[in-house]
Amino acid sequence: MITSFELVFPILAVILAGYIAARFQILNHESGSLLCQYLFYFSIPFLTFSNIYGVGLDNLLNARFILAVVLTLLIVIPTAYFVFRFGFKLKNEDLVMMIFGSYYINVGYMGIPIASLLLNSVIPVMIILVMQASFLFPLTVFMMDLKTGGNKSINLKDTLLILVKNPILLSSLIAILSLVLKIEYPEIVLRTTDLLGRPASTVGLFALGFTCYLPAERRITALEMKQALTATFIKIIYHPLVAWLVGKYVFNLDRWWLIAIVVSAMLPTAVNHFIVSLRYRCNENASKLIILFTTFGFTIVMSIFLYLIGGI
Repeated sequence: MITSFELVFPILAVILAGYIAARFQILNHESGSLLCQYLFYFSIPFLTFSNIYGVGLDNLLNARFILAVVLTLLIVIPTAYFVFRFGFKLKNEDLVMMIFGSYYINVGYMGIPIASLLLNSVIPVMIILVMQASFLFPLTVFMMDLKTGGNKSINLKDTLLILVKNPILLSSLIAILSLVLKIEYPEIVLRTTDLLGRPASTVGLFALGFTCYLPAERRITALEMKQALTATFIKIIYHPLVAWLVGKYVFNLDRWWLIAIVVSAMLPTAVNHFIVSLRYRCNENASKLIILFTTFGFTIVMSIFLYLIGGI
């Protein structure tokens, strides 16, 4: 039987490869910024479109599961807001990034293989992927553009400009509209978008490892460590606990869907969090720590959870 560590090990190996590339100067230090630009403007938009369009509307209609996920997020996100806004006194883009890291899950590299192994189905995590890719991730990018732009309010023109400047927002919108309007693309187009999107996860993990080698002047501070540990606790302990309570006592999900929502909730923070932090030069150290801590912590928490429920 494949263990959770065996599923996580390839991810850690890619992160380590990036770290080695920086540590021994195989690539120069400006490479991290170039990788970020490539991910933001090319690979992630195509990956977003391919994933949303590929799932289709028919597989995304389990109303109780969707509502359970939404209610869970409506509890977790405000909790993260109050913790980081009033506990750590964070504001603006710093606050957005820490909230983002406290709930956003790694579907592509962790969710899909683990769901396949434990549930023999990827539908639950794909539902969450579509919710994240079509709304939560674009909304975060939108908020980061707004907060880093220095504007207190925006009009319709500003909103349209933000949309035009962000290919991730556009790719999500195009995918959703394509499904609603039942637009069928030629196979060659779908294969091309899939091919362009595939490097996103691997390159993102490599970029994460690359920037984990920090020069002395960028040493991780005690405050960044505390913030990362707090976000990690919310992500892999509090989030799945809320999902369990909501799924079991509010929506009365059956055992299979209940396990699916809990396992999905405890998945580690996605590498997209780090890509956004690098893109906007915001909370980069904390983002690295959140992804690393939640990735390691997930293997422990999931093993305990599976032991407590006695398997699936």
